[in-house]
Amino acid sequence: MSPASRNALALRSAAASNALHGIVVKFRGQDIRVCLAATVIGLDLDTGGLKQGGEFKCRFLVSDLPLPPRRGELVLHNGRTYLINEITQQTIFTGEHVVTLTPGSAQ
Repeated sequence: MSPASRNALALRSAAASNALHGIVVKFRGQDIRVCLAATVIGLDLDTGGLKQGGEFKCRFLVSDLPLPPRRGELVLHNGRTYLINEITQQTIFTGEHVVTLTPGSAQ
């Protein structure tokens, strides 16, 4: 399979996943459908317990955003504000922007 064919298939797959499993969040003042996944549960060494932390991996379709998301921008989901904390660089498939959202608000 050629790289162009592989990328076209990945784009169709991402769009189908977004349409079937995506939820609507508010980003840059508009409603955008994204795929959200809670991050894995981690170990809290201070208290000796487990924590989820409320972080999410968020996948924006490139076709939905004229400009890529930036670190520190706000996303509103379920009445809560989340900050874009990390942007994952994708080297093979460039049809999605994958970011990590953390609970919080702009300072």
